[in-house]
Amino acid sequence: MSQTIKLYDALKRMRRLTELGVPFTFTFLSYNATTRTSDGFKDVTKAQLRKGYRDDQSDKADILIGYVNSNDKSRWFYLPLLMKFNGYTIKP
Repeated sequence: MSQTIKLYDALKRMRRLTELGVPFTFTFLSYNATTRTSDGFKDVTKAQLRKGYRDDQSDKADILIGYVNSNDKSRWFYLPLLMKFNGYTIKP
């Protein structure tokens, strides 16, 4: 059985690892709110968080998380759709 972690505990660890310059891996379910479509699960390796939107910039500032990795440019994912972090399964 895989180990679990709470959603906001995972986010705290992601932020801490980013502060330390340590890359991490995670998996999320993609979602495009404009087209209301998904491309399925996305695995991200060697990621670090980046600055997101302020509350006055987007109504999704609380749930839209910015990241970068070695393969892509700046990307976003919806926090409620985070499924795994560094081998831990996200617990609802």
